Amino acid sequence: MSKLKNLDEVYNQCVAEGNLQEPEEIDIEKVKSLLDNAELDLKSIKDITTILEKNKNFGKIWSDRYEIIRQLVQGILLLEKVSSNNHQCLYARSCVKHPEWEIDWETIETMRLLRNGVHYEGRPVNAETWKQYKLKFEIYTNTFNKILKEKLKEITSC
Repeated sequence: MSKLKNLDEVYNQCVAEGNLQEPEEIDIEKVKSLLDNAELDLKSIKDITTILEKNKNFGKIWSDRYEIIRQLVQGILLLEKVSSNNHQCLYARSCVKHPEWEIDWETIETMRLLRNGVHYEGRPVNAETWKQYKLKFEIYTNTFNKILKEKLKEITSC
């Protein structure tokens, strides 16, 4: 895996290259759809994780869990009137603008890089790496799910 880039450098590059857009309006339906999809995906992956672990298909679990986090973060940022097709920029902005969320850049960036390895290069995720990150995926999923639901509730109750 390649060396992790510095958070501030990544964020500044995202801003400089215009990878963080600011839509004029919040697309509430898209946000709700992202939340619904993430929750449905989470329920499904929880149902089959034991089987995937038994079959040593850690790359599939990794990719699916990563995708859930990505959908939740995308939904949160859409509510903040920020969008990007670049996952790294979504995470960099979240880390820079919301230190109170206590998202560790190294952890989230490692999740992204390993997912890209699985997705684009066919690299496997081994049992050791999955065990190391399983709880982190759980914590990040729960954290982002809670944040998204709270923000959605604030916006829709106005």
